[in-house]
Amino acid sequence: MSLAVELQKAGHEVEIFTTFVSERCYPELLKEVVVNVVPNPLIPFRQNSESFISRSAASKEVNRVSNLKGWIKRIVGQQYYTTDLLSMLSLGRNIPEGFDIINNHNFPTEWAAFLAKKRLKAPIVWMCNEPPFWFFASEYKKGLRKINWPLFEVLDRTVVDYIDEIIVLSSIAAGYVRKAYNRPAKVVRTGVDIELFHNASKEEVRRKNGLENDFLLLQVGNIAADKRQSDSIVALYYLSKNYDNVKLILDGEGQRERLIELSRKLGVEDKVLFWHTCCDEELAEVYAACDIFVFPAQITWGLAVIEAMAASKPVIVPKMCGASEIIQSGVNGIVIDNTNPEEWARQIEMLMNNPKLRKKLGENAYEYVSKNLSWEKYARNMAQVFQQAITSFRRNS
Repeated sequence: MSLAVELQKAGHEVEIFTTFVSERCYPELLKEVVVNVVPNPLIPFRQNSESFISRSAASKEVNRVSNLKGWIKRIVGQQYYTTDLLSMLSLGRNIPEGFDIINNHNFPTEWAAFLAKKRLKAPIVWMCNEPPFWFFASEYKKGLRKINWPLFEVLDRTVVDYIDEIIVLSSIAAGYVRKAYNRPAKVVRTGVDIELFHNASKEEVRRKNGLENDFLLLQVGNIAADKRQSDSIVALYYLSKNYDNVKLILDGEGQRERLIELSRKLGVEDKVLFWHTCCDEELAEVYAACDIFVFPAQITWGLAVIEAMAASKPVIVPKMCGASEIIQSGVNGIVIDNTNPEEWARQIEMLMNNPKLRKKLGENAYEYVSKNLSWEKYARNMAQVFQQAITSFRRNS
């Protein structure tokens, strides 16, 4: 939606097509863009006259849809695309003619874009955060999946052959695209609301939670194995041996039981704070309140890292995180080759004892993000990609 808003400011006409939206999903942005909702024909949500459901009904509706999808997937052997494929086919068929470019975001929207391209006779630019995980997760290919997943892979690769340009956020993601589809991808980094995260105040969060005298580490992201929150907890354990006032905030939703048990086992349960902020304004204050942002996840990008940099915070990331590609270690952040939590603890301790370096890293991080990762610059870069795709498509048609 932020991309759509910036493109509209530049004089372009933009519409968004999706299968589901609620008013709690960035309500201010929803007012500025045209959003068309095409429900999954198997699992239509109960929509009101405004095409999205109210805040009070949103959680119940999400749970209902999730339960129905789970029930259908169990019947057919846990096939990943069972419900999503039909949903994308419906979405692709319901996009009207008159558009010059199709910009789909992340899988499985390539299926919808493929169908729309046939009718619209317009090129596709795919913002692919990363290919479907099942291209690389052999441990999931069990039972019926052993038979059907190769078929889905063939279908997916066939569809992707019709995509005109693949965009990714990092060179790491481009490597996954090449491995899955044997195609190159262009790196165009997304934007962030720089001023929101830069101008937030830290006092309120610390005062409200009684953290005025604590040294705060922060990790933001949904709780999941690939986000490696457990590594942050173990690093905290090593730090807690020498520092009584260091605490770790884990901000994100998901199942916490495993991490709570780990914290208890290591004796740091009173130092690990599980939060879940519900909007960017609140999240910006959490970033502002922290002293160091840690992100041990080895993923293809890491938006939370960019938000922390916009908040002028020193960030620590692993080399196998896509966001590390914009960080010069020791200049605008710290990049660690070693994934050992003990090494993370050493790097964190080094910054804890060097406030001047923390300040320098934070200032340089903000300077980099403000110059390179604004929504306006992202929209300009994407508009250039769109125009090149349109020109090439028309020339070859």
